[in-house]
This record gives sequence, C-alpha cells and structure tokens, in this order.
Amino acid sequence: MVLMEAPPQGVNSKPQVIEFYVKTLERVLGSEKDAQMCIYDASWDTHFGFCCDIDEETSRELAGLPGVLSVRPDPDYSSVKKDYSFSSIQSSYLSSSQIGSNLLFPVGSTKHWLARMDKPGIGVVTKAQMVDYYAQILTKVLGNEKDAQMCIYHVSWQSNFGFCCELDDECARELAGVPGVLSVQLDKNFESENKDYGGNNLQSSTDLPDPSEASQTTPIKTKKLFVTGLSFYTSEKTLRAAFEGFGELVEVKIIMDKISKRSKGYAFIEYTTEEAASAALKEMNGKIINGWMIVVDVAKTNPPRYSRGRPR
Repeated sequence: MVLMEAPPQGVNSKPQVIEFYVKTLERVLGSEKDAQMCIYDASWDTHFGFCCDIDEETSRELAGLPGVLSVRPDPDYSSVKKDYSFSSIQSSYLSSSQIGSNLLFPVGSTKHWLARMDKPGIGVVTKAQMVDYYAQILTKVLGNEKDAQMCIYHVSWQSNFGFCCELDDECARELAGVPGVLSVQLDKNFESENKDYGGNNLQSSTDLPDPSEASQTTPIKTKKLFVTGLSFYTSEKTLRAAFEGFGELVEVKIIMDKISKRSKGYAFIEYTTEEAASAALKEMNGKIINGWMIVVDVAKTNPPRYSRGRPR
C-alpha cells in the first residue's frame, strides 16, 4: 500500500490520477505496462494512494521517490475498502529498513498457487465462513492465522471449492498433504478472476514436484531423507516404526521448536544405505501417519529455513 501526496496541479480526474500513479511506479519498474499490471487498487478523491504487487527491493526504491509518503504491506489485501488516510501511517508505517523484516518469505521465493478443496463440513455455508475455513487450512502449514489470511488472494465457495495463495515451494508441498486438500498447483491465470477450481485439467497441470517420480527413473545418491507434513503429535518412535522396514536406520530426528518444545512438522531420516533410502522415498511419499499425509524428499545439504511456527 502506497500513500501519496496530492498529485500535481492539473491532475484531477480519475484517469489522470491513475496515470500519475502508473508513472510513479514505472520509475522503479522501468516499464509502464508492468506498472499497470502491478496496481490492483487506487484512491483518487479525498486521499491519494494505490496498492500494488511488488517485491521488497522495489518497495524500498518506491519509498524513496518524491511525493511518496509511505510504503507498507497492505493490511487487508482481501478487502475492497482501503484506508489511505495519513492517520493510518501512525500505527503501521514501515520505513525502508523495516519492510524486509516483516516479510513472511524471502524475496523472490514465492509463487502463486491454486488449492482445490473437498466440500467443507456442515455449517460452513457463507462466504465469510468459507474464507475462515480456508484460512484455518493454511494456518496448519504457516502456524499463524494472520499470515494465512494475508497469503490468500482468491477464493471459491459455491459449486467448486478452493483458494489461491502465495507460498514458497516447500509450504505448497506441505499444503498438498493437509486433509481436505485435493490438489495444489500453480495459478497460471494469476491476473484473471477466472480460476479452474473444478479440476477439469487436474491430471495435466499438477505442478508440485513428486520426488518419488524422479526416484523411479534415476536412483538417488543419498542416505538421508527429508519428511514434511507431519502431525505435531507424531513421535520419533512412531516415525521410526514407519520407516525401519526399508533398511537399517542411522537416525530419525524430528525438528523441535526451541521455545514451544513442539514439533515443527518435519524430520530427517538417515539410512545406512542408499538403496534403503531410495525404497523408502518411493514407498512412503504420500502415506498417512497420524491422520496426516506426509511428503518425503531427498534431504538437502542445508536444513530448511521454515517451520509451521514461522518467524517473521
């Protein structure tokens, strides 16, 4: 959300003010068309400003332009009513040095995803109830309801059910394992209000990588696996019992939050042989443990920098 000073004299009509905003954003994006595509809301009468979809670095540049009063995260992305008043800056103003610290994901790490859902249970009927239901589903991955609400940018609640959200690849993979989620794939029509929640092209357009598919064509060269989508209540003993049938285990380690002392929802499993790890990867990906569908992948060299209780 960008709060602006009053436009120059002679810029009075709605088209003129919008054009002024586009030109302002063009100065940091370098393209008028890109600026037009990024702006999704604007105010041109009592208060002046606009909302746009840009990254952290660009927001810093934008905050330094003449006439720009403030640049801050849109506090209510899903609402059509925006508060462009100067008084709103007092409670939520972010300087250029503060913008990055409040971002949920590292710059450039997110994509736009479409999640198809099963029909909710009895009692979830209205749009408001449906949006809350979707936010609760996403909260299981992000660990924070407000973060979940901010990530959702489109919903469907009538004949077909689902929502669109902005996440990184790992969180999208976790979301796909949450009960009630039918599929998670890239939102290929991000700029359009027409979304395919019906699943008409589900088989041909699923975009989440399936680690087990790769393992069927190329044997993996690792003994260590990374498991996500775990229930908070899954113990190392339970996890060991589920994986020990494929070979001798060196270690089963669930990553715990140091403050809450609760599972972060992911774990590392190491075997004595690559063959055992390969077999476990192929057979255990997508299995249900304690009511949650897990995702098994090859462990990366560096541990993941996220958790369900994600720090901002």
